[in-house]
Amino acid sequence: MASIETTVKQWGDEKIRLLGWKNIASENESVDPQIDETLKNNPSKLGGVGGGRPDYTMIIDNGDKMIPVFIEYKGTKGKLEKLDKQELVVLRDVNQEFDYKSAISKYAVNGASYYAMNALKGTGYAEALAIGVNGTKDSTGAVSYEIKCYVLNQKDPELPLFLGSYTDFDFLKNSAKEKNYLFQKVADVQLDPKELEQRLIRDDAKIEAVLQELNQKIHDEQQIIPSQRINIVAGSLMAAVGVQDKQGDWKITRLNPSELTGSTEEGNTDGEKILTKVRNFLKERSLPVQKQKQIIDYLQPNFVNSNLNKKSADEVRTPIKAIYQEIYDKLIPIYDITGINDFTGKLFNVMNAWVDVPDGGANDVVLTPRYITKFMAQLTQVDQESYVWDWALGSGGFLISAMNIMIEDARFHNADDLTKQYEKIENIKTKQLLGVELLPNVYILAVLNMILMGDGSSNIVNDNSLTHYEGKYAYNEDPFPANTFLLNPPYSAEGNGMIFVEKAFTKQKNGFGAVIIQDSAGSGKAIEINKRILKSNKLKASIKMPIDLFKASVQTSIYLFEVGKPHKADDNVYFIDLREDGYTRTNRKKAKNNLFNTDDAKGHYQEVLDIVLDRSKKTNYFTENDNYYKGTIDSESGKDWNYNKKIDTKPTEEDFKITVSDYLSWEVSQILKGDNPDF
Repeated sequence: MASIETTVKQWGDEKIRLLGWKNIASENESVDPQIDETLKNNPSKLGGVGGGRPDYTMIIDNGDKMIPVFIEYKGTKGKLEKLDKQELVVLRDVNQEFDYKSAISKYAVNGASYYAMNALKGTGYAEALAIGVNGTKDSTGAVSYEIKCYVLNQKDPELPLFLGSYTDFDFLKNSAKEKNYLFQKVADVQLDPKELEQRLIRDDAKIEAVLQELNQKIHDEQQIIPSQRINIVAGSLMAAVGVQDKQGDWKITRLNPSELTGSTEEGNTDGEKILTKVRNFLKERSLPVQKQKQIIDYLQPNFVNSNLNKKSADEVRTPIKAIYQEIYDKLIPIYDITGINDFTGKLFNVMNAWVDVPDGGANDVVLTPRYITKFMAQLTQVDQESYVWDWALGSGGFLISAMNIMIEDARFHNADDLTKQYEKIENIKTKQLLGVELLPNVYILAVLNMILMGDGSSNIVNDNSLTHYEGKYAYNEDPFPANTFLLNPPYSAEGNGMIFVEKAFTKQKNGFGAVIIQDSAGSGKAIEINKRILKSNKLKASIKMPIDLFKASVQTSIYLFEVGKPHKADDNVYFIDLREDGYTRTNRKKAKNNLFNTDDAKGHYQEVLDIVLDRSKKTNYFTENDNYYKGTIDSESGKDWNYNKKIDTKPTEEDFKITVSDYLSWEVSQILKGDNPDF
């Protein structure tokens, strides 16, 4: 059917003029010169130069805050909005380029969101509203209108957050009731946990898409072996992110790709320029000198002493510049949007596939999901006084989750003394976190992750925790005073990885420890190790996790220990079934976006914490003797650690009645058939 966009625009313009706002403008009018200028300096919604203008613009205010509103009209069925699989408004395509061709220009909400995004990036407004209006005419000639409104903010201007669906513009009225409700809803939606979780899922998907493309491109064009790619990406990121102070001023500026000129002058080649920026980055982060040297030594062969740092006669740029340009153009925009929080933890999920590790694909080297690392840190009751270590570090996810909780606790307890708060946070980052990682390529990712987090990398050790590591700080001979242990071990190690737990607990004298591991470790694969562990440590909880938590479908459990206290025969253990955790997961081999919160996952995990830590429950997802119970284990068994649905074999009065009834029914049937000689 032909578009009725002209009819929709006439209807919309008339309704907007009746709302009571003074600062309104149709397509060729202006509400704010700053908005005009920033739209002019960005491509139009078709991608053309010279900017573009929305169908209608207005500015609303409540006396406290001003919010620009951008409105786009369409007049064809199905052209209100284009969403991705996570029901997020599409602004970019799979290559992370703005999707002018099939989203921004063709859908009302997407076009309005594009204008709102550009306005936020180029003005001082904290928030903007994007409104899409679509109209369709039925067979009788009657026109129906559909309106959707989204809010965007400065923190993440490319993430439209759904505000509401409407059939008219009354929600925008300039009256006390509607205005107060609208501004409150704008504030509330930005704190909605569902929206925040969708952002995380979207960010994961974007990073995965970019890295997969980058990986393929490096492979096809440069033939770089997988293990070297990690060093190149890690080093390039350090050169590209720069360092800013608290005021946002650059202390170490970003290395712009234009600075890489392909010079052959010693000390001034492209690879050396990148490495110089990395040195300055590490120095500004105040890493120990030995660690700075170690990282540079890892990176130098790839950036300086390789053919990537030279261009052939028919090349216009060095291969290292080509790679750096890709990273700068594709990854840094995502970094700027997502922020530093566990950024390289997301990278690790994809880059893990680049590491040449025996059994790496069989769940031996995997990223523990962020919500699991945080959950386990909470189980061990991490606070500002904790000293946390991880003996199979991976990307550092456990330390990052623990560090976030510790810093939050430090801020809370030192809210009235900012100097003391700062000193405590610095102590947490430099002295209260320690990780050990054997694999050099994984180690460099962990270091980068912690550096970007700002910076708990001082005591990340590249060593074998089972054979060489002695439980000391990285750069002195003092023992690390650990009181919290967090671990997802290589399951190919002795006892499915329980050997790591035993070794660590011999050097940790008190506190708590939590390990997520194949639950066969608690049912027969680690009997002797488990028996030795229980001689000095108490099993507090056993939590059976979803079977599809990791890439390989393997049944895992979390075991929580109290360290330094022998397990006694009458000690209760909480056995909890968390296989139904509120998340729905898709097939990880086929889907990039595979985690959906379909049944209050946050509430499920919080309730398990409340049960294990003996706190009042706020929800009722778990019922004692149904999906959790308290029981004892045999400390001389070592194979009775897992949740098993208990069946009560003691007969009840109801069982007796049923049995008698069944017997009488049988006897009557025998009489009727004449088979009972006693009657």
